[in-house]
Amino acid sequence: MKTTMRKLTAGAFVAFLLLVGNVRADGTELKASSRENIETTLQLENWMINETIWNTNSISIADFVQETEVSLEIENWMTREETWKVGELFVEETEAGMKLESWMTSENTWNLNKINAEEKLRVEDWMVNNKAWN
Repeated sequence: MKTTMRKLTAGAFVAFLLLVGNVRADGTELKASSRENIETTLQLENWMINETIWNTNSISIADFVQETEVSLEIENWMTREETWKVGELFVEETEAGMKLESWMTSENTWNLNKINAEEKLRVEDWMVNNKAWN
């Protein structure tokens, strides 16, 4: 399958090169004169020559109004004891202590040398029978 795809790709590439090499491109260039005079003339507008827009030195600092923030005040809930007593809202959980269980100390659990290994694979008749594989 790979070989067939590679042959098809190589053939298509060679055909592409032959097509590209034989193309005649005479007379497809555009003359520069055909692209001229497309843009319209620029027009000056009032904002372009307005002194107040472009002269940043004329802006007075007095024209700006400084905003003031409202002063912070202590409210009742901020100083109320009931608000900050979070210990009464939550019940603390206690975990039971760790206990040793029988499987943790069992010699059969941790002695890996005594575990029976898998039995070895053996060749069976059907594996070598020619009738099974035809």
